[in-house]
Amino acid sequence: MVDERVVSVKLEQIEQYYSELKTKRETVSRQEFLSSTTEQRAVERMFENAIQACADLAQHIASREFGFNGTTSKGAIQVLNREGVIDEEAADTLVAAIGFRNVLAHEYGHVEYDEVYETLQTGLSVYETYSQQIAQWIQENS
Repeated sequence: MVDERVVSVKLEQIEQYYSELKTKRETVSRQEFLSSTTEQRAVERMFENAIQACADLAQHIASREFGFNGTTSKGAIQVLNREGVIDEEAADTLVAAIGFRNVLAHEYGHVEYDEVYETLQTGLSVYETYSQQIAQWIQENS
């Protein structure tokens, strides 16, 4: 059974990081972002935190509700999709986001800041969608 406190904390974290990313999206121009290491690092960290909170929440629910004993965040996301907690689009986007987080956090390659800025402009809706789908599932299964 999921720990509703853990779910609540993780949903609050996702909302906080999503809100911070939206603010950056609305206030930082492409030129400013590409020329400012400080802005780049701030956005990177916000993405890392948002994606990690999503992954932590997926692992919590997948292990507590569906017996997931794997160690990968991508695997936990796939369990949530398979069990109908989140839809396929959200799952696919989050699996890609986890790969993106790994590049940012572990420098598994060169970070393309044009791509980071583009993700900031076009790729934030998954956090709201994911949170809503999790909250709806929790409400229906409590």
